[in-house]
Amino acid sequence: MKDDAAISIRPLLSTLALLGVYSALFFLLDRYDWGQAFVRFACLACLVLICLVTCRPAVARAPLGERAARIELVLAVGLVIFLAGRVLLRAWDEMGRPPRVDIGVTTRDAARMLFLDGRNPYRSETIAVLGDDPRYWGYKYGPAMIFGYAICAVASESGVMLANLVYLAGSLVAVFVLARDENHSRRGHATAWYCCALILLPDRVWYELFHQGVIDIFPIALILVSLVFVDRRGWFLAGLLAGLSFSAKFSPGMFYLALFLKRERIPRFFAGLACGLLPVAAFLAWDAGALLRNSLVFHLIKGYDSTSLYSITPRELHAIFPLVQIATMGCVLVGNYTRGIEPRSLVYRLLILVVVIEATYKEVHENHLIWIIPLAALRLGVSRHGFLPGLLSWARSLGECPASIVQDERGER
Repeated sequence: MKDDAAISIRPLLSTLALLGVYSALFFLLDRYDWGQAFVRFACLACLVLICLVTCRPAVARAPLGERAARIELVLAVGLVIFLAGRVLLRAWDEMGRPPRVDIGVTTRDAARMLFLDGRNPYRSETIAVLGDDPRYWGYKYGPAMIFGYAICAVASESGVMLANLVYLAGSLVAVFVLARDENHSRRGHATAWYCCALILLPDRVWYELFHQGVIDIFPIALILVSLVFVDRRGWFLAGLLAGLSFSAKFSPGMFYLALFLKRERIPRFFAGLACGLLPVAAFLAWDAGALLRNSLVFHLIKGYDSTSLYSITPRELHAIFPLVQIATMGCVLVGNYTRGIEPRSLVYRLLILVVVIEATYKEVHENHLIWIIPLAALRLGVSRHGFLPGLLSWARSLGECPASIVQDERGER
């Protein structure tokens, strides 16, 4: 009986340990936001390491007993209720205020310009006045983003916050559906609630969405709902949502779309993708130059800032970062090419792509964490019981001497 109790308690300890490490990482990311490029890089690198350790398929996980599953479910539900209440209370205080950051303000202004005045936001010389060239003073994100925040045309003060609340709720529902198992077991429901708790746990979520008014929740919410349709083999809607995510903001949508470059082709997915790209096609027809200059070329030619590793690295070594991005993309796509299309596998690869490329990009801004948090919450929440076993297995492997070295030593003797 004692052995059975010990086996049942190990997964709970692994869950609590992962919760503690995850909280510590995002606490550091909250505390060292600006001008601390190395701290952010270290935190993102640790997040990748945790994913690699926790999600190792060869890790032996102790079985979760029925009693332990019931305890874990109660704790997870209670944590979600507490965290959701905290987010809602803080969001309520911000609902009547306009966004504080440029990405929220310019999206609000673009929606009002398009829907109220009938003018092209990409031609505007007042929405985003950056640099000295007026050709690059238009709206800086994709056309679908304007449609996603169309409510700002009639609610200019609270439109961004209201839309963010809807998209956050949609993200939580999508993650809940993706995380629970097909049998709707108690353990599966505990997993789903735990994943939602990991999304709501970082203070960065409420701060960025409801205090700052950033808009990055919209493209990642579209990707999460797309994954739900992938899981249900609703390929046209999965492709449509993927295309809309790309049409809203080119990243992380382009990384998600890259994962569908597989040996297995699904025509209905690409038909939906084509429909999802219609907002881009419409604005290309309206003024292709204005759209491409502001939503694509501007982001390619702008310089780095103090948030990136570029700022603390000698200029001669800057070429390393694009090479790391290309190598990561190549390795992920090659390994992904022959695999089947499975949502959790897609989440894992997308998370690795987003974190590595973000950590080596010219800007590592706080709002970009909104892409990372739901993906990390889903992947780590599903594999949470493998955290401590994976960590111990990895630590033991570091202390073991490879067999080839042992044989060489014996040969020398």
